[in-house]
This record gives sequence, structure tokens and C-alpha cells, in this order.
Amino acid sequence: MFNGRLSPKTLVNGLLVLLIVVILLGRQFACLPGMSMNQGDIGQWAEQELTVVGELVNAPAIRIDAAGKRHIKYVIACNQVLAAGKWTDTHGKMILYANDTSFDNHKGLLGEGEYGEEKYGRSGDKIKASGKLMKLHDYQNPGRIDMIIVNFAQGIHGQMSAGKYSVEITGQEKNIMSRMAEKIRHLYKGQMEAVMPQEDSAAIFAMLFGGYGGIKPELLEAFTITGLIHILSVSGSHITLMAGTANVIGKILGLSGGLTSILATLIIVVYSLLAGFTTPVIRSAIMGILTVMALSLGREKDAQHILSITALGILLIWPLSLFDISFQLSFGATAGLLYISPLLGRCLRKYLPHYIADSLGVTLGAQLAVLPFMAWYFNVISISSLLANLVVAPVVELIIVISLLAGVLVGFLPVLGQFIFMVSSLLLGLAYELSRLIAKIPGSQAYLPTLSLTFWGLYYVLLLIFIMPGDKRAYFGNKLCNLWCVAKKERKGRKIIGGGMALLLAVAVISYTIKPNEMQVHFIDVGQGDAALVITPHGHAFMVDTGGSRQGTYDIGARVDVPYLLHYGVRKLDFIMLTHAHDDHAKGVSGILGKIPVGAVMIGHEGQGTYLKTFGGSNPAVKTEPMVVLKEGTEMNLDGVRIQVLYAPEENKTGGSTGNEFSNLIRVSYGEHSFLFTGDLSSEHEGILCSRGTPLESTVLKVGHHGSSTSSSRDFLRAVKPKWSVISVGYGNSFGHPKKEVLQRLESCTDSRVLRTDENGAVAFYSDGEKLRVDTQIVYYK
Repeated sequence: MFNGRLSPKTLVNGLLVLLIVVILLGRQFACLPGMSMNQGDIGQWAEQELTVVGELVNAPAIRIDAAGKRHIKYVIACNQVLAAGKWTDTHGKMILYANDTSFDNHKGLLGEGEYGEEKYGRSGDKIKASGKLMKLHDYQNPGRIDMIIVNFAQGIHGQMSAGKYSVEITGQEKNIMSRMAEKIRHLYKGQMEAVMPQEDSAAIFAMLFGGYGGIKPELLEAFTITGLIHILSVSGSHITLMAGTANVIGKILGLSGGLTSILATLIIVVYSLLAGFTTPVIRSAIMGILTVMALSLGREKDAQHILSITALGILLIWPLSLFDISFQLSFGATAGLLYISPLLGRCLRKYLPHYIADSLGVTLGAQLAVLPFMAWYFNVISISSLLANLVVAPVVELIIVISLLAGVLVGFLPVLGQFIFMVSSLLLGLAYELSRLIAKIPGSQAYLPTLSLTFWGLYYVLLLIFIMPGDKRAYFGNKLCNLWCVAKKERKGRKIIGGGMALLLAVAVISYTIKPNEMQVHFIDVGQGDAALVITPHGHAFMVDTGGSRQGTYDIGARVDVPYLLHYGVRKLDFIMLTHAHDDHAKGVSGILGKIPVGAVMIGHEGQGTYLKTFGGSNPAVKTEPMVVLKEGTEMNLDGVRIQVLYAPEENKTGGSTGNEFSNLIRVSYGEHSFLFTGDLSSEHEGILCSRGTPLESTVLKVGHHGSSTSSSRDFLRAVKPKWSVISVGYGNSFGHPKKEVLQRLESCTDSRVLRTDENGAVAFYSDGEKLRVDTQIVYYK
């Protein structure tokens, strides 16, 4: 019977909650634990041209693009820095991005090496690089995984892009264990590539050691929809699989619980070393080892206690782990497995066979525990994951186990090892076909709206009540009943409680009823590009430009725009309006069309072929989606929002050769407020509009061409008279945008307040037609 006393487990759980609250409060006051840098840290030289000397933390990540060019990512533990002609000792880590041209005719590279790619550096090698050190930065939009915190949690405080001939690597015999792990991984990769297609070897290598390089997009999409994508990054699920494998071996060999736990610990440690021993892997390994020890020794109830102690220890050592999605999902899913899954499994056994009931209990328990995080980061949950975990997950787990075994066998029984690798390739084909079929089932994914912290707090309270032992539930229930009974005895008290509840309900209903219908205009942070979302008072939505990358394979539309739309509840776009066909304004269309229904794509006068080339041909929807050419003078009304095409040049009247001269000028108005979208409209065309006397006055101006000096002329700014000016621009861009003279013109010619996506992140305006308010995505890191 629960007596109200604090047990040690309750005390630890309380301390864990207290620590989380303290860290959250610290974030609110912009003082995140671990975000500050010590004196002499490499991050203190941000925004400066430097030469840095340090050591490679691990082997570089190398990606080869379609043109055969290498893109190399190093993580460097910095030792010395040359700034302003003076060498200074330093510490901390930084990321270095390089490519084949970064090395002086490859003189800065090591020899070819036993495993080919080793010439680009190994763990512990000395590296010298020159370039401009930049602060860590990411697309600052709500609901995104915060990669700045992820890197800070690993001690990484800056990033640099190497210039031509600016990198030198010198071999050093250090980090012997890490190098041994690298060689073993190279051995696995080489043996797999020798007996199976390259795409299969890339996928199985990712299953074993993490990563997405070389995997065909169709497999990634199928795994994403069916909720199996976590298989491609080393996490708690891998550690659990290693522990389960050890348990099976222990039973086969007749080992005791203690010996089985020792075997499991050994396997987890070796596997973690092979996987790179990164911070997320270390966290998962610690949690897994302690839990395995409790379970193997018959102390199942202590596993929950150990989970709390482990989480508390991790947060004390790495406080920023609290904001790291890998910790959030790993800890949450593990808690779900320990607290929720057993209860669900027992309930489902009444209606289903034990295997199916237990499998569903495991899947549902883990998903219920992390549901709020899935809503915040992804806004979707895989319904088909229930079926995928029953059908596909066992096949994938078998692939991982036998592939690891094959790598061990290939050293002394090469024929058998290679045969097992071939079996793994065949099983991968089976897993892919099964996941693809399951992904095609209607309703494979369900949309999760982004709800308030209050709602999710109530959700976790209900989960807590569900998992609470019966005696504790009865204890608290009795307390509430006693409180109500006391109130019933006293007429006054009963009236107070009843009146209070009625008042709260009335306030909630009235607040919802009288809440004003607002138009929203969001300027999304897409880096060096333009993308805006307009949501009408009754939920219709359209975009003006979509952003997009001029180089690389990062899909802005699918990985930045779509998550933003889903975060704000936009599951359909009435249309997309494009100012012109440049990549940084229009390339994101393809990624959006693959995920979100779009009524039509409205384009300028460069020609449909030009736009199709910008979109790219990988998405079939691009060629079938209706494309409408915008005409000057066109007006539309969508749910009370007025949309005007003020300018749509049909030919390049100024003789230039770029698409900027074809930029459409679009104004969106609601009530007393209007928003002017300029694209990359040049000053010559601004002059044409001013000479015509076109009415340009608007409340909010999207500053032309990311703040380039070729736009935003004085006459144009004086004609617009904006109260707010938004510059959509990428941090540290090579163009030097926004230009100082443009900022000076905005200050001298307008009374507007300037907001920038590189400094403020996403900028959102809300208006009921009379009042106007603005929110920005807070940036904590300066």
C-alpha cells in the first residue's frame, strides 16, 4: 500500500525532473549550460580569416557527387590558431568542409593507404587548414532539429570552408583504437562491395554503422514512411539488438545471468567502438549496458531506476543532451519500452496471440512516449510502422546480425563470409520490397498537429496515470475524493469549486469563439534564397517563392519548406507563385510537390522549359502539375486576402541576361496592411514602376535581391514607405548580402524596422486587418 513516503527511485526521478526544469529555465534566460565557451576556445575567433592546426577527431566523411567530385567533412580538435599574424594556443572543435581542390595538387594528402580513402586523413592525423571561421548556423525555423545544439553538445563551436590549396595533412600514429575501428569498417565496406551492388552495400553499411551516403532515395523514402529510418543511424535500437543477440548466445551456451550480462557488455562496447564512439553512441551504450545488467540479473524493476540514474548522469555531464533529438527520442522510447509497453502487451494478450501482442505493445509503447517530440519535429507518425515492425523489422535485424558475423568470418573463412554478405543483399531486397508495399498502403502516415505545451503536458499526465501502479493511483484518487467530499459537506466550498470549474470552461469556450481570424505571412529561413508562406484567415494557404540551393543535393523544398508548412498545419497549398526562375527562388518547388498537394504553380515569362529545368526532373509531379503564367494586372481574392500582380515583364527591356529582370512584383493585402514581394527586382525595373506611378505603398517590404546594391533604389523605397523591411538572406553568404549601402538607404529613406532571416530566423506577421504583430524565431547563439 502506498504510504506517501519517497522511495529512492521516486527521489531520483524527482531530481531528474528538477534538473530538466533548471536547464529549461536556463534556456529561457539565454544562458544554456554548455553553450558558453571558455577563454581561448576556437569559437572566439569566429568571423575571422585564420589558419588552424589540430588533429582529426575521426576519419573524414566523404561524399562523391554525380560528377565524381569529393565533398569532405572533417571534425578537428584545434590546438593552435594563426590570427592577425600571431600564433596562439586554442582548444575546442570545429567542422572543416573541403573538396579535391582544397589540396595543393594533392601534395597535402597522405599516401594512398591500405584502404584507399585513408589518404584524406585518419583519426589522430595532424591537419592544417586556412579559411574564414564562421559561427555554427542552421536554418532557424520552428520545429527543426537544432543542429547548433547537436554540435555544441559534442564540443564543436565553429565551421570553416577550406579554400583552394589550403589544407595539409600529416600522418601521426595516434588514436590506435579509433584507427583499428576505421580499418575494420573499411574491411566490411570493401568485402560487401566485392559481392553485392554498390547501393546494397551502402545501405547495409549504414545499417551497421550509420549514415545515408550512397543509399538510393527510394529505400530512404520507404523506410521513412514505415518508421524504419532510425535503422540507418546508430541508436538505442542497435544497442538493444546487440544486447538481445548476447542474450540468445548466452541461452545457447547455457551461461548464467551474470556471464550473459558480461558478454552483452563486451559486445556493446566493441560495437560502439566500431560505430565511432560518438556522443550519441556513448549515451545509448551506457543506458543499454546498465539496463542489460539489471535485466540479466533478474532485477527487471531496477531497470526503470537505472534509466533515471543514467539520464541524470548524462544530463549532468552533457547538459545540452536535453535539447538533442537523439537523446530525447532515445530516452523517451526507452522509457516507453520499460513503463508503457509491458502494460499494453498484457492488455493486448487478451485479444491477440502473444507474439503479435508483445510486438504491438513494444511499438505502441515507444511511439506513445515520444509522440509530442514527433509532432514538434516531424508532424507525422507512421501508422504503417505497426505492420513494418511485425514484418520488416525482423528481416532488418537479421541483416544486421548476420552481416556483423560475416565481417568476423571473412578474415579466416572468406568464402563463408562472402556468402553470408550475399545472403544479406538478398534479404535487403526483401526488406525493401516489403517496406515499399507497406508504404503504399493508404493512410501509411498520419498527420500530427503542432499543439501547445499545455496540451502535451496534459498528455503526459494521462500517460502517467495509465502507468501508475494501482496502489498509488488509488492513493491519489482517494485524496481527490476526500477533497471533493469535504467540499460537498460545505455548501460554500461546493459552490466555489463548481463555480470555478464553470468559469474555466466558459473562459476556454469564449476565448476560442472570439479569437480573431488572422492572416499570417511567414518569411521562411531558407538560407540564401526567398520563400514566403501566406495563410488566410480561414486556413487557405499559398507560397510566394520556395527557396532552393544553387549547388549540392540538399533539397530545400522537402527538408526546409515542407516541415515548416506541416508545423503550421498547412497540408495543402492552393498555389505557388514564383517571382522568377532562379534556383534560390524556385528550386524548392520539386521537393514540395513530392509531399504537399498544390493546386497550381504560377510562373513568370522566362518560359515553361526554363522553370522545368530549375525544378529538376526527378519528381514526376513537376511535369504534370498545372503551370500558369502570371500576367500583369491580374487580381485574385482568396478568403478575403487580395493578391495583385503589379508587374510581370514579358521581355527583358533593359538588355540584361539574367532572370532577375523578369521578376514579378506581387502584393498581398488584408484590411489595412499589405506585403510587397519583390523577388530579385532590379533598380532599373524599380525605376520603370516609379515612372509609371504604380501604387507601391505597402506595410511590409520584402527587400529586393537579398539586399543587393542592384536593388532597393531610393525612389523605390520612398514610394513603398514600408513600416517593416524583411531581408531574406543566408548567413555568411559569399555575395556580402545585405550590402551596407542598402541598409543605409533603408534607414535614410524609410522609417521601417529591418528584420533579417540570417539574424532573426523565420519572421512571421499576424494581422486581423487592423492590428499587426510580428514574431521571430529566437536565435540564442551569437
